[in-house]
Amino acid sequence: MKRPQAPRHETVVFSSLNLATVHLVRSTLTREGIPSRIRRDHLGPLAGETPMDDARAELLVPDAFVAEATAVIDAARQADVSDRPCPACGEANPATFEICWQCGADLDEDADG
Repeated sequence: MKRPQAPRHETVVFSSLNLATVHLVRSTLTREGIPSRIRRDHLGPLAGETPMDDARAELLVPDAFVAEATAVIDAARQADVSDRPCPACGEANPATFEICWQCGADLDEDADG
């Protein structure tokens, strides 16, 4: 007979209908040394058949890591949405681009250079 385990004290820090996104966020937390687990990862195919919120995969972390996990997730979201203007044409480019998608200029050089 199995011994009952102590209840886990965990908090949902992220959820999404897209399971791949939940796994990406989890890998970001893992790189930072934050333990986590995914709950309800098998419900995605039910989206549309059940209320959408019931089909979301959830990422949980121990209560002791909630503040740190939230900060890491917020920083990752901020990094994903930061655009930078091209020094040559002014077009907005994602922060991960090295060359402007509009004119082909090097985004790391000054417009004069």
